[in-house]
Amino acid sequence: MTAQTPDAEGFEAVYRRHVDMVVAGDLKGVLADMAPDSVPAVFEGVDAPQGDVRSADVVSVSVDGTRALGRAVYRLDDRAIGLQSGWTHDGTRWLADALENFDA
Repeated sequence: MTAQTPDAEGFEAVYRRHVDMVVAGDLKGVLADMAPDSVPAVFEGVDAPQGDVRSADVVSVSVDGTRALGRAVYRLDDRAIGLQSGWTHDGTRWLADALENFDA
């Protein structure tokens, strides 16, 4: 892989693709976006979508150097889940390494 410069536009594209994979139920793709040493601990104590997701809206994205945050609201049949994910840029790509909930 070639080195890439972390930027907000590049992160937003990666994050939107990631959110779309959650909605599509592409667990393999979702896990491939995560830092290997963060799974499964990153999910402990976090309410994350499991099963069918009707839709999702990206609420915000931000980048500060090699760290980024993405916030999305996932809509399930019976409720909405606000989920913020922290990402790090390893010199070649963005990898999710932190999750926490927020009020949707």
